[in-house]
Amino acid sequence: MQGVIDRIEEGIAVIQLRGGEEIIFPIDQLPEGSSEGSVVEITIKLDEKATKERKEVIRKRQNRLRAP
Repeated sequence: MQGVIDRIEEGIAVIQLRGGEEIIFPIDQLPEGSSEGSVVEITIKLDEKATKERKEVIRKRQNRLRAP
């Protein structure tokens, strides 16, 4: 997925996608040399280990809430 950095303000970049949607992104996470008008490639990757850990935290909380 690609987006265009529409504007940069107060530590964030507003990246506009093809459908007109916008993503707010911290500028310190942008590739070096990025500026308004830059086209950026956006990739989302599933972190299976972190997902498993998070589900375990949720399961423990639910068990505590259900406990008498």
